[in-house]
Amino acid sequence: MKPPRAAVLAIGLSVVGRRGAKAAEGPGDTRGLPCRPTIACTADIVVPGAVEIEAGSLTRSLGASRQETFPFLAKLTLAKWIQVQVGSNGYTAVRGPAPASYFDNMTVGAKAHVLDQGDYRPAVSVSAAASAPVASQDGQSLYADAFFTGYVTKDLGPVHADLNVGLNAWRLNADAASQGWIALALSTSLPPPFGLMLENYYFTGAGAAASHDGGVLFAVSHSPRPWLTFDAGGDVGYFPATRAFSAFVGMTLVPVLLWRS
Repeated sequence: MKPPRAAVLAIGLSVVGRRGAKAAEGPGDTRGLPCRPTIACTADIVVPGAVEIEAGSLTRSLGASRQETFPFLAKLTLAKWIQVQVGSNGYTAVRGPAPASYFDNMTVGAKAHVLDQGDYRPAVSVSAAASAPVASQDGQSLYADAFFTGYVTKDLGPVHADLNVGLNAWRLNADAASQGWIALALSTSLPPPFGLMLENYYFTGAGAAASHDGGVLFAVSHSPRPWLTFDAGGDVGYFPATRAFSAFVGMTLVPVLLWRS
């Protein structure tokens, strides 16, 4: 089943239309909220009307092979409590004994912000997404059907903490498989406009669908403007036979506000 991309676009366009004659404008001082480069994302979402785009490059060492992907994610916040998202791991190339190249699944989903952060309580959000192939992929019959994620975010003095737990569900022909995961990311500000992040994560195994994985990830970010963030870093896997290390670079951009609240 293909994701309802047309429905998502229709919802976004109808909301934009109801905003009247207000014209789109530049981002001003709107602050972006990158999910990249972490596996864990923040429970917060950007302001209503903001379009947020993330893109990057990721290289993984997979035993005797090397995988290169070019992921992207586009987000539109419809209201302070709901955001729609469309993304993919993008063009993927595998170098090694069994080379392959393909465009990975497209994913469509929504993220609901259910609780704001307070003096003692964290911010909380949940999301659900579905994915499906967009083209025939030789040797890539396996695809993820659904993703479910819970997000908890709290600022603890100078440290910003993001805890995520999730479930990925796959369908392979008539068989089904699922994979649970957890990630905790801690970030702090360096002398502006730089930041530092450290993350620990673990994925359970899912039979033929996915191997167990885990590691420790680190990154440095640079935000020359509130609406623009660059990041770069890497991570070391706990299971070298699955994945020894990864390296990545990325960018998060809020190019436009379609309306202001």
